[in-house]
Amino acid sequence: MVRCGRALLRLGVWNFDSALNRYSLILLPSRGSRLSEGGPMAHPPSIKDVAREAGVSPTLASFALNGREGVGEKTRQRILAVAAELGYRGNPYARALRTGSSNSFGLLIRNLGNPIFLDVIAGAQEAAIESETTVLVADSDYSFDRERQHIERFAANRVDGLAIAPVGPGESVELWHELRPGAPTVVLYATAQGLDNVIRVGPDARRAVRLAVEHLVEYGHRDIAFLTAPPELMADHDRLAELEVVCAELGITPRPVATLLNLTAVTERTTKLLSGPGAPTAVITNSDYTAHGVYLAARECGLVIGRDLSVVGHDDLPTAALLDPPLTTITMDGRALGRALVARLRQSDQTDHAESVGLVVRRSTGPAPS
Repeated sequence: MVRCGRALLRLGVWNFDSALNRYSLILLPSRGSRLSEGGPMAHPPSIKDVAREAGVSPTLASFALNGREGVGEKTRQRILAVAAELGYRGNPYARALRTGSSNSFGLLIRNLGNPIFLDVIAGAQEAAIESETTVLVADSDYSFDRERQHIERFAANRVDGLAIAPVGPGESVELWHELRPGAPTVVLYATAQGLDNVIRVGPDARRAVRLAVEHLVEYGHRDIAFLTAPPELMADHDRLAELEVVCAELGITPRPVATLLNLTAVTERTTKLLSGPGAPTAVITNSDYTAHGVYLAARECGLVIGRDLSVVGHDDLPTAALLDPPLTTITMDGRALGRALVARLRQSDQTDHAESVGLVVRRSTGPAPS
């Protein structure tokens, strides 16, 4: 290690960070790049280095590098070229303190265990890269306390906007508004009733519910269970509202079933439902993720899905077609949701967005048992 360290000292700067218990190597500029007077720089290039090499003041260099007015175009291009040649990278924390902006956004998810949110994150990252911004992701795991803690940290780091799939009706959004007044706020997968100054982004939940119920009724089902979060954790009240509307139109009684939306809870709740009196002939879930729990419950109860019990999921995850039998589900582009939320955080679009949905019919649904 000592011999290696000495060799690295000849090449660059060997730094030991005891707090993080890790080594890091700061490499020198590549061969052919501009060096400071008197030899190689022994530190990352600063804005003063850029200014000196470009023959301007540090203030003018800062204006050019931060896209501010007051710099001629030729001078700006010269400063940018020097910065690129030196390998200059601005300090984002210093910039945030100076300007009040971090060029980053927060994305707070309530259940990162649900794979659809990975698609949303992927789409958000794609849009962020295209716009040269950063998306920071956190998971509240259905905890009000964790949700508030993450919001406080996002605000402390001066993120420029927040997209949140909230726990419950979204009361924590008010905390965000207090900490970062005027910052863009996008509410994801939530009705956010009574909240002002928010933009809503999510699937067309009402259309999704209607497609699922109408499909099952066409197969003759009249007793359809509808999985939903407990009232205190429910964020998407529009799903339940549409269930009541479409059931009234079709002359059937809505049957919402409240459960925590993790695999263990869904499996246990559905097992009790299917093994008790008056068991439903069909189940509509809020996601393909929770549909897996319904499959496990049906197996525990000795039921054959598609024959004894019909199941409809939501999201059309890659696993939906791999289940046995393949899952009938609502299809939607999760990446498009991620791109849509970044567009609204950047304020290039300030309208609500309902992502279009469709129905993919597979063998998990069939005629109601006689």
